[in-house]
Amino acid sequence: MEHRGKVVRWEVDEGWGILESPTVDGPVWAHYSMIEADGFRSLTAGEDVRFTVERAEQDGCHWRAIRVHSL
Repeated sequence: MEHRGKVVRWEVDEGWGILESPTVDGPVWAHYSMIEADGFRSLTAGEDVRFTVERAEQDGCHWRAIRVHSL
């Protein structure tokens, strides 16, 4: 299932961040390698995104993003 949400936090130097969506029960951890884009892959806090998730424990989150797209 694809979700729509926002980037809450993005650590550019480390290549990871936190996403939130009203359709996911908790914060979602995201890694730059899961961003589907050409060139440099990064996100910005406040940016609208769509993504799919898998259940995983990562840095205090119970969800991990797979396939992230900027809107």
